[in-house]
Amino acid sequence: MMRIQKSAAYERQLKEFAKDYRDRAGIETADRFLDGIDEAVEFIAKMPQACAVAYDLKTIDGLEDYEFRKWRVNGFPHAIFFRIEDDILMLQAIYAHKMNVLKRFPSEINVMSGGE
Repeated sequence: MMRIQKSAAYERQLKEFAKDYRDRAGIETADRFLDGIDEAVEFIAKMPQACAVAYDLKTIDGLEDYEFRKWRVNGFPHAIFFRIEDDILMLQAIYAHKMNVLKRFPSEINVMSGGE
């Protein structure tokens, strides 16, 4: 299994989504969301190449040299975006399916410093 590093954007988004689920749907839903995230991260760590390559980011300045992949969170309308760098799995972001990912993604990550 690969070593996992979580970006500041990933950590922030995880807290925001969990809080939103807790506030709108209750603690049980928030806990299910967090369990879904844990299951997705476990799968990603075991089989990162099985995850789909995300959008074509080669046209976005600063991201053209990186291959970002994504994996859906079971039971929720979210996907985890990540990249592989050497033996490290870099968890970069979590997005809901209705978000404009191509607009938000470049401004929310810092690929040069490993996402932190």
